[in-house]
Amino acid sequence: MNQDRRPNRASSRTLLTAGFISFMPVLAGALLLHKYLPALDWVQSWLLSVTCTTFFTYGYDKLIAGTGATRVPEKVLLTLAFAGGTIGAIAGMRLFHHKTSKESFLERFWLIVVVQIVVVAGWYLFLRPH
Repeated sequence: MNQDRRPNRASSRTLLTAGFISFMPVLAGALLLHKYLPALDWVQSWLLSVTCTTFFTYGYDKLIAGTGATRVPEKVLLTLAFAGGTIGAIAGMRLFHHKTSKESFLERFWLIVVVQIVVVAGWYLFLRPH
């Protein structure tokens, strides 16, 4: 087997750790929001929590860029956006000027946005009970 094709264990651990560190605040935030703001349903609690977490994760990644510290993997940033944090991602990208010129990242990010628009439109037009 070619050495280049084997998964790098260190990068896999870094991705897993970054994902865990990023999604724990999302889950905790959603649980707390739902508990203390009963007017919010579970979906609203999740979306608010993942949006805030995504925004701060983009800010953190920009803050440590160039310092030599371990960065937040792009897969984690994209997964947070895909999980419902698109608004936080857009706000973080604009406010922190983060990932705004990296074409490969932007292509995948905007693909996520288009998929989300199609899913939400499909839900409201065809699947939502009337």
